[in-house]
Amino acid sequence: MARSLGLDVPELSKPDKDSFDLRPRKVDEWLDTLPRANVGETARQVFEALVEINRCQYPYQHRIHFLESLRETVLYVTDSMKRHFVGINAPLPEKSQKIAAATREIHHAMATGYMIAIEDLLHSSLFFSDQKALAVLIQRAITALGMVLLTSYQTYQPYPPGIWSALHKLYAAAEQRKLTQISLTDTQHPYTNKITINADYIRLLLLALTSPYRLRHGEVGKVYDVLARWVNKCRLKTPDKDDSAATAKFGVNLASDDPPRAAALISDHCAHEFCRIMDSTALTNAIRKDLKQGFKTGETTILGLEMTRADMSQELMKRLLIAWCIVPKRSFPRTEKQEQVQITLGLTATHQIIISGSRKLPGADDMYSHTAQYQTDNVGRGTNNPQPDVWDMIYFPADAEGVENLEAQFEKEQASPETKKPQYQAENWMILNESARGYCVKTTDTTASRAQVGEIVGVRRQANGKSWKWGIGVIRWLRAEPQIGLLLGIEMLTPDAAAIGIRTLNNTRNDYQRTLMLPELRAVNQPTTLVTSAVPYRNGQQYVINILGKEILVKLTRQLLNTGLFAQFQFEIMEQQTAVQKLAASDEDDESDFTGVWTSI
Repeated sequence: MARSLGLDVPELSKPDKDSFDLRPRKVDEWLDTLPRANVGETARQVFEALVEINRCQYPYQHRIHFLESLRETVLYVTDSMKRHFVGINAPLPEKSQKIAAATREIHHAMATGYMIAIEDLLHSSLFFSDQKALAVLIQRAITALGMVLLTSYQTYQPYPPGIWSALHKLYAAAEQRKLTQISLTDTQHPYTNKITINADYIRLLLLALTSPYRLRHGEVGKVYDVLARWVNKCRLKTPDKDDSAATAKFGVNLASDDPPRAAALISDHCAHEFCRIMDSTALTNAIRKDLKQGFKTGETTILGLEMTRADMSQELMKRLLIAWCIVPKRSFPRTEKQEQVQITLGLTATHQIIISGSRKLPGADDMYSHTAQYQTDNVGRGTNNPQPDVWDMIYFPADAEGVENLEAQFEKEQASPETKKPQYQAENWMILNESARGYCVKTTDTTASRAQVGEIVGVRRQANGKSWKWGIGVIRWLRAEPQIGLLLGIEMLTPDAAAIGIRTLNNTRNDYQRTLMLPELRAVNQPTTLVTSAVPYRNGQQYVINILGKEILVKLTRQLLNTGLFAQFQFEIMEQQTAVQKLAASDEDDESDFTGVWTSI
């Protein structure tokens, strides 16, 4: 049978006596018997029914009734299946991978069913097809294909080939028949029941332009949800001579299997009749206005966002503004490499591996596994005793008094019978390419670590038989390639770091949290910084840092970065270092002394 739109659908055969009965009454009876309390079994039966029906010839009216009746059940089972893979660090466990793949295949099977119905409808009524029914089928197919894309983005896996080709063909067919602006009803849209083919198509274009593999856990779903309200601020049109040089304009080649790109990158490779330009100027202007007026919802970090809500943090809004406004350009050339490199994932693992390797001292990591018992030896007590540079204090000579005291303390702690926490191990990865800003690396074997965008990493290379120091980077994107392994895009923050401790000023028990100190980067005019956990550290607050037994009072002055997984701060050393001792002494006073308390009530 000739295909009117050239959609990639399977060849159909006549059903036999054992095939699925697609008569509406039988479909309704089958849906009523599904064991919805058992999501796994319901998902299995739904998937098997879709696969079978997509291979057999049925009247298109029966097929449409089946698909429309099944949409609510598909939404129910796929939403339930998401909890097994959304928000789980990559690489996904094998069970989660299979559930994610099954979810994606269910959505793909729904899209295929709708595309078959479209072709059947056009073939059966070539001259007098029901335009409203055709518009509904195209919109449903685009929505189902969008869920295939979304599931792939949520699991950082590549989407199946042919997805964008099908989306472009569906939109082109609707455009040719003047169906793109027909108002349609879809109860599964979260913010409006009335939608259009044009809106659903633009929604997926905008989602692709966010660079989804660079988004953090939970963000791509939030963006997809909120785009349903934002698409009316974008328009799709045929190109003109000014589009290629403009910002906030992106091109689509309807004759390709490619996602949207910057208009300047597509104009020379797209025939005029297949080229469309999406203008996001009104959308980016609205985002700028919200940010300028102090958009209040979740304005600190991604941690302020609930996974089930569509609120957008200011930090995420700023990244979306860049994605939909400015054409990204690679600042540094990349060099292909095939070189093994050691990687640690996360602040705890990186801190532990640095502190265990930089000073071959027994028990160096113990101060972070239980309450430390360091004797304070404050530095710089007074104006007549100038304070040394903080970075020099980390690497003072081995015969310095501070190291001797620390060694004695470590030996004492080593004799403690307390159970030690397991040590983190660096893993071997492979550098595929590098630039002046960072690396693209992949796993060389099964990794025990779990990665996510925005996570801190430690990187150590080897050259001429010697190991480099541990550099510190951040994961900017990740992708799970089935035949290759886990790929990470790492932006390097510094080639060196020191592992230190940090505590609140009033914590006289000396419960230290793991912290990294990054050296000054004169090339970018950045002073020495601290890398902490994402919370609870804030600008303007004072803390005590411990550098090889020396306690120093510091104040956080500027937050440079907060990915929701770690934060990076500039800081200054406070002049009155005796404040540490004074506060400790006041806390040791008799707790029953309520002097000054009554007047504050």
